[in-house]
Amino acid sequence: MGEVIHVGILEDNDNMRAHFCRIVEKSSTLSLAFAAETLSEAREIFNKNTCDICLVDLQLPDGNGLEFVADLQKEGETNALILTVLGDRVSVLAGLQAGAKGYLLKDTPPAQIEQAILAVMNGGNPISPQAATHLLEILNKTPENKKAEILPGTESITDREKDILTMFSRGMSYQETADILGIKINTVRDHTKSIYRKLSVHSRNEAIFEALQNGWIEMTR
Repeated sequence: MGEVIHVGILEDNDNMRAHFCRIVEKSSTLSLAFAAETLSEAREIFNKNTCDICLVDLQLPDGNGLEFVADLQKEGETNALILTVLGDRVSVLAGLQAGAKGYLLKDTPPAQIEQAILAVMNGGNPISPQAATHLLEILNKTPENKKAEILPGTESITDREKDILTMFSRGMSYQETADILGIKINTVRDHTKSIYRKLSVHSRNEAIFEALQNGWIEMTR
């Protein structure tokens, strides 16, 4: 991406917050929009100083980072990338279902954190290996002969929408999906909105999960 990416940080630990700030400040493509210690502080600053992506911790002194992720979903223009010490199954699924575009653990190397930020801004969904393991365990427990219950309206998913879901499951960005399928990027966005509406989901991860559960796409290695 040619434009500078403005990054917000919500992290209550002083050392970790300073660590994330250094990663952003050392980058030639990232710019620090704000660094907040609490949920209330992040909300107050964000209302006055929006950004492109926020790095969000889950455990906060005045609430849960998922509340801020929900705020960003309502705002609609800012992505959320969770950075936490919590790698358990419940936390991972809750984070992705809340609409976070990625889920990393705090011990992720600085270079990979920067790469993850860039990936999210390019339509990717970076997930730490530990988090990905939980998702695969859930998928593997779904019997082949017993697909998940079809949600209302999902019977109208089109072949083109399945193609797009397949591209997303392979980590393709909107532009990459458009190039591979030979369509315009705005067409991909329109199909994505339709998929979200039909599946009653709010993120690519949720859409991919529902598609896998219903057997519309297959997990690629």
